[in-house]
Amino acid sequence: MGEEVAEREFMGRRRSRMWTYLILMVVLVVVVVVINLAAKDPHGWSDGIKSFFGLPGWALATITFLAGAITFWFGLKVETDWPEAIGAFLISASVVWMELIVGWNRFELGGLFVLPYLIPIVVFAFLLMYGMKKSV
Repeated sequence: MGEEVAEREFMGRRRSRMWTYLILMVVLVVVVVVINLAAKDPHGWSDGIKSFFGLPGWALATITFLAGAITFWFGLKVETDWPEAIGAFLISASVVWMELIVGWNRFELGGLFVLPYLIPIVVFAFLLMYGMKKSV
């Protein structure tokens, strides 16, 4: 009984759960499509990261960060936690994007080649923990 209440508190009421599942499904489909495109043409993908819609890569990473920050902030104000998770994901994705733009190997401090992989994961986990603590 206690676990069921906790799940409902996380996902919200019936309508909120429906939207949560729908949004997660769309996000998963987008992730699969992006992975497929990146695997088919890695060189085109790296060129696409540097410039998209004619904007420089850093501008798009900044736009992604701002969209994530606004979504995360909005998530702190509503009952369900999925906006916080999506906002945290967008923010950590912009961190990865900036790491790719700056140069992935520049973040390998002290011979730790896993550090570039850990930075976005730590950002994502920290934002989720903060969101769970501060959420309404």
